[in-house]
Amino acid sequence: MKNNPDIFSQTFNLPYSALTIGGRLKMDWLLNVFQNAASTQCHAYGISGFDMAEKDLKWVVAQYRIQIHTPIDWMTPLVVQTWRAPWKNLYEVRQFRLMAEQDHRLETSSPLVTASSIWILIKAANNRPVRLAPNMPAALMKSPVQEPAELIKPDADLAHVDHECSFPVRFLDLDLNEHVNNRVYVRWAVESLPGRLNFEYTPVTCDVIYQKEALPGDTVQSRISMSFENDLLFTDHIIIRQSSKEKLAHLMLTWKKTGIRHLFHTKK
Repeated sequence: MKNNPDIFSQTFNLPYSALTIGGRLKMDWLLNVFQNAASTQCHAYGISGFDMAEKDLKWVVAQYRIQIHTPIDWMTPLVVQTWRAPWKNLYEVRQFRLMAEQDHRLETSSPLVTASSIWILIKAANNRPVRLAPNMPAALMKSPVQEPAELIKPDADLAHVDHECSFPVRFLDLDLNEHVNNRVYVRWAVESLPGRLNFEYTPVTCDVIYQKEALPGDTVQSRISMSFENDLLFTDHIIIRQSSKEKLAHLMLTWKKTGIRHLFHTKK
């Protein structure tokens, strides 16, 4: 790929902590990679969360759309790339791709993982969105995206509920904004799949809409509906605050049947 100064790149090896049973990639770990890359680029631009906090502002993510195209093995050398652009002074559209290091400069190479997201700037005092231009360097407002991000529009309610479970908000779920970090909602959705299915299927796509914040002291309830088609499982998730029944997030995942790979065997 041609060098583009607006694309931030960071090289690393796929760590052991990114893998779950059978050597599968953890979907929620990807959000950590994306957030870290975005935060590093924003820091260079002077618009990081810490920079915005000085203006009584916060960045919040409104949605993610993630697709895992190819399985990745432990210690694979990788490059995460991210780039951003404003949309009509309303929100930031931020794109991500995860590439094999040896392929990331090739025009014909295919990414291992792709993702798009929408980030909104809000006033910390009242959580109301604000316009970007008064709070961003002018240079960052000169190249708006030509098309808006594709908005995820799920059904208002689940067609049916096949399974549900509850999760307490734990201290380590919280981020600098003092609410549950966006990756945790994905973990809750994955964990709400009945155990036997998590052994048989692995997620390959994930759409998330964030609607309200889960806060310290909350218990959330994750409800899930499921449908099967050949070797695919489609799940629709609603996460609510248990005390008030407010909807916090809506997620839609596609899972592929892979079976379990036993990587380690006990020697007798």
